[in-house]
Amino acid sequence: QAILAQAISAQTRIFAAGFVALSLAPQIAAQGSSRGLLGSKAAIMTSTESASQPLKNPEGWGSIEEVVNAQLIDVPQDAWWISVIGMWLTILINLVQALFAGFCGCIFVMISIGTCCIPCSDRCCSAMGSVLAGRPLYMAWTWWRYVLAGLIALLQNGASRLALFEWEWRAFGSGDWWWHGEGVWMWSYKDCERILKSQQVRKSAFACVRACIPDLFATNILIFLSNDGSSDSEWAAIRRALHEFFIPISGDDPSKGDYDSRVAELPNKIKADVPSPKFEDLNDTTLMQKLVAKSVFYIMFGVWLDDADALTLTGWRTNATYFILPRLVQRFLFNLGIKKVKALRVGTVGIVEKQGMQEVFVRMNNSLGRWKRKQDVKLCDEIMYVIGFAGIGGTSACVESCACFLQNKIPKESYRDAINFGQYSTQDAMIAAYKNNKDAYIQETCRLDPPVTSATGVLKAMTTVKLAGRDYEMPAGILNQYVVSMANRDSTVFKEPTVFKPDRSNLTQAFTWNGAAFSSEEGEYPRICPGRYLSLTIAKAIIDHFLGLGAK
Repeated sequence: QAILAQAISAQTRIFAAGFVALSLAPQIAAQGSSRGLLGSKAAIMTSTESASQPLKNPEGWGSIEEVVNAQLIDVPQDAWWISVIGMWLTILINLVQALFAGFCGCIFVMISIGTCCIPCSDRCCSAMGSVLAGRPLYMAWTWWRYVLAGLIALLQNGASRLALFEWEWRAFGSGDWWWHGEGVWMWSYKDCERILKSQQVRKSAFACVRACIPDLFATNILIFLSNDGSSDSEWAAIRRALHEFFIPISGDDPSKGDYDSRVAELPNKIKADVPSPKFEDLNDTTLMQKLVAKSVFYIMFGVWLDDADALTLTGWRTNATYFILPRLVQRFLFNLGIKKVKALRVGTVGIVEKQGMQEVFVRMNNSLGRWKRKQDVKLCDEIMYVIGFAGIGGTSACVESCACFLQNKIPKESYRDAINFGQYSTQDAMIAAYKNNKDAYIQETCRLDPPVTSATGVLKAMTTVKLAGRDYEMPAGILNQYVVSMANRDSTVFKEPTVFKPDRSNLTQAFTWNGAAFSSEEGEYPRICPGRYLSLTIAKAIIDHFLGLGAK
């Protein structure tokens, strides 16, 4: 009953926020329908030294406002505004159905893929049927109840993504597959490894639903591009440029020395920013996020940002909830989330412009050959999206989880039943474990509480999947989510998978950074996180500082 009350209360708050936004809509409408590692000491400045006036943008740079406000792409019919109106008008009946489905696994399965008890329900009365039909407007009603049921299921699972995944997996029979969003999900270590080592076909999709582009997500970002093994693909060109201009991987790269010197200087920068650290400061989430943002920007650009700009960049972490919502839900909430993320993207590019870093992206764009963007600001937005979303957001999540583990606390959005501190049941034991092997401590923390829980690809060929005991033929092109957070707990690979054991012998087999990071097999994972070492370095520098292990 308490959980039910919590779900209803949360839903009521969402509806209230929606009505407030609706009342404000007329008012809103009335207001308006050189390389990354710069190499010279002069480039290493504080934000206050360069914040007086933005430098004039280079010719052909373009406007970030035009980029984020460009025409919408690939909007399904069931997310048209007429469907949103229908969802609001039928909210009570949809909410009743969603409440039952969000608490009862068998009902959730029924609205997801249909039931054998009702002929043709899989094709005519389910979210899966809508997807296979192309999400037409006449089946929008299947999504109205489905998205609400998913929200309630998330709430009753403690708002933990991993807990929700496992609840759905059990509801679908605890097999190899289950359905969520617009596609099929897989979880086993064996299946995830197969995908991670392969050349992946991707679409503009996130969390197994088509992405809201170009307003919520930038188009053509790395996570949306396919890697086909060719050195001439768009994915290969962008990935190569990312390493060349921002994250060097070879000693032959002329920017490698500047990168290394900034990494070495990072502890001193953090010390100057927080001269009197206390262990309790690890609980100051905003402080941790600002330090991550400053550290990422400094190592890549040579600039240590002020608090105001750093606070802007923390939005890549604090707005994480909005990224997983499909366009139907975004519009149901009057695009409040999309507006926040658009403002974040504009603000992020604005920081680049204020610091006079446009030339980096001009040169980067010119290096892309046939993949060159028409406007340099378009590439800047794409790259800063990746840096913000994965670099700042992901590393912040890593630091926050480590801060909690060091204090024997389960992070707020984590699956409590899936984390056991084992022999490290005291704060002193946790701190000792960290000091003993910092890298292993962070890796094991992120195995149990990964910043990124899953990723979206597509099925390359017709595939037979078993869902809730029945076989279905899924056509090529259907979205396919692989869940690394569950693979990292596969008992066939990790002994005592829920127990915190930083000394486990096969720790580097975890897929936390989209592959077996820090292992001898890294090269077998083409899409492994390009910033994995940077993320680990920043996390250690920040944690060290508040444990008294940093710069003296």
